Amino acid sequence: MKHFKWFSVITGVLGLFLFAGTPQLRAQQTVDDVLKARGLTDEDKLAAVKTFMPRGGRDEYFAIVGTGNSGTMIVYGIPSMRIYKYVGVFTPEPWQGYGFDDESSLLLKKSNPDNRIPTYGDMRFPAFSETNGKYDGKYAFFSDGANARIALLGLDDFETKQVLSNTILKSVFPEAAVTPNTEYVIQSGQYPLPWDNKETDLSKAKNGVTFWRVHRIEKEGEHKGRIIKEESFTVEFPAYTLDYNDVGKGASDGLLFGLAFKDGKTYIYALDYKKAETAKKVPTTLSQFVPFDEIKKANAISFIELPAKANMVKVSPDGKYVIVAADEVVVLDVEKIKSNLGKDVKADAVVHKTIPIGKNVIDVTFDYRKNIAYASAHDDKKIVRFDYVKGEKKDEVALDFKPSYLMTPQGLSSEPHSNYLIAVDKEAYIKNLPKTGPVRPSVQHLIDISADDEMTDIYTMTLPQANVYGNVAILRTTIKPIIRYPVGTNSRTGEPSPFRAVAGQEKIERQGNRVHIFGTLIRSHITPEIVVVNEGDIVTFHLTNLERAEDETHGFTIDTYGKHGSFEPGKTASLTFVADKPGVFPYYCTEFCSALHLEMEGILLVRPKGYKGDEGMAVSQELTKEQLEKYKKDYEKKIQVIKETQDVINGVVKYLKDNNYEKYPYVKALVEDAVDQLNKAKFAEENYKKYAKEGKWKDAFLWAEQYWQYQVKAADVGLRAKKLLDEKLGKEE
Repeated sequence: MKHFKWFSVITGVLGLFLFAGTPQLRAQQTVDDVLKARGLTDEDKLAAVKTFMPRGGRDEYFAIVGTGNSGTMIVYGIPSMRIYKYVGVFTPEPWQGYGFDDESSLLLKKSNPDNRIPTYGDMRFPAFSETNGKYDGKYAFFSDGANARIALLGLDDFETKQVLSNTILKSVFPEAAVTPNTEYVIQSGQYPLPWDNKETDLSKAKNGVTFWRVHRIEKEGEHKGRIIKEESFTVEFPAYTLDYNDVGKGASDGLLFGLAFKDGKTYIYALDYKKAETAKKVPTTLSQFVPFDEIKKANAISFIELPAKANMVKVSPDGKYVIVAADEVVVLDVEKIKSNLGKDVKADAVVHKTIPIGKNVIDVTFDYRKNIAYASAHDDKKIVRFDYVKGEKKDEVALDFKPSYLMTPQGLSSEPHSNYLIAVDKEAYIKNLPKTGPVRPSVQHLIDISADDEMTDIYTMTLPQANVYGNVAILRTTIKPIIRYPVGTNSRTGEPSPFRAVAGQEKIERQGNRVHIFGTLIRSHITPEIVVVNEGDIVTFHLTNLERAEDETHGFTIDTYGKHGSFEPGKTASLTFVADKPGVFPYYCTEFCSALHLEMEGILLVRPKGYKGDEGMAVSQELTKEQLEKYKKDYEKKIQVIKETQDVINGVVKYLKDNNYEKYPYVKALVEDAVDQLNKAKFAEENYKKYAKEGKWKDAFLWAEQYWQYQVKAADVGLRAKKLLDEKLGKEE
């Protein structure tokens, strides 16, 4: 009966979708009423409009930022500043099962020399992959300063694909930088240390910069990038403390510029990494390094001494200048640097302009205007726009906070955009931020820079669970995310999983005390429903999400055993544990997936050691005549529900066809999704009819239930298509 009641609820909801149209009651407040009640100005209203994103609207840019200590990545939109996603990178992240399922746990364990899963990371300055110096929307990279690791993420699904340990450098700066065609992702050392782990003599300390080789496989509709550790190399440096770096492009292609500190002095180093690539290397375990003597011999490096301590170094979009943020902005001429390469010189020998900006300039960034950059004068609480070729200040905006790191969309590429600037507020003492204990969230401000002669602070964004430093942002349409995986995909590798299962072929395999369950997830059913194991067995659930509908994610957890996985449409992942607690333990879906979500559950039976009962634990018991009769009645009711559900589907199909749904690509894609669900139902339909004919009413009922699940999914997707079609038709009227 409970299935029939749920069906009534579902058909009621479907009816609302199908026949809704009655005008909704409108709020009586006007814009002026709201402004007056909250004491808002016209400037507040304009700022709100500039950041407002209506339902169905899309942000112009996707931005990513590291959470610092938490080891995760935040994805947010510009200009709405909405947070879209937290993504596990260097530490476990339970929402998506990162570090909990076998595939991602192995990825994290392999990144640690101790073969354990780190629970802390320090990630501050990310990078996007580039082609010809422009962001291409394929990959993102992070460096872990706390554990000397590098990470590669795929932007087609916003998942971490690789985390590798730096086997040479034990201390790295938490920043990633890429070469103009992503041949390398670059990771700088930070604090000089002896490279030999057994060495304790600090006089033997040194540093270095690692060039991780990136191998890209670009195919139709997919891209699989991987860092190849064996083809990577490290350039040895003397015992300088190293900091932020930036890669040359255009006029400075082939050069790397970075900050270095030693004996109270500040330097910019210029390294010809293409010469380093061909220099003689010393092999180490799974890696290799270029001795500093070889770099000097090739005239491939210069140290440029600056007159004062610097905070940041950035290369201009055309690659002709290196901009240094210090007490003053120092602009270095790349042609002068190239002519002095191989020599150690004073800044005067290569300087182009020195521009007084304000006290303690932390960062600089660029926009599309020719030769225009922005600087954050931290102690003066202002951001200054300036021309770095002419050496002139253009205008500035006074702030009520101390700005530190800056970002404009695509500002680190050869094709910066404009209109918006993000300023990080590391101290968050703004007057309107409520007290939340001694530690407050990180804060970012959205600055409107669209006008040539004015800048305006229009939005304050708080970021919880984050210690924010640098951001990067990309035009949203450059990224081409998928909405589902091919069924049975290992999302960490992008390859078909050897553990994938399909509907009707779920199975349990036992070899001694090793138990493998090959199961499936689909609204609203976990197959198999009952799993019987013995205390002490090593158990692995290999689960495949059979959904093809967009965003139909299923979670999976087992009570008491602390295992959790997230299964996006098409994904296969595994969960392994030792069944060391006898008893009965439910497993269930943790992600709301349909009106029948609560029915998506099963039972793990762990028989205690020495158990002498029925081997099947009642699973294989013969059904009584009364039980068979009950299943027959349940089957007949389910057949009636299937007929009524089909009537609803037919009504939706007629509406879609009558309104030429195929003219609208997104609507058409949803309809194809719904048809795909019904095509998959044919196998279940054949089975329930077969078992009904044989009088096996339990099997007939279970397969009819499975068929109905496919129907409900098809109806759900069809109604989404109808709703979207209604919106499209409404816009055309």
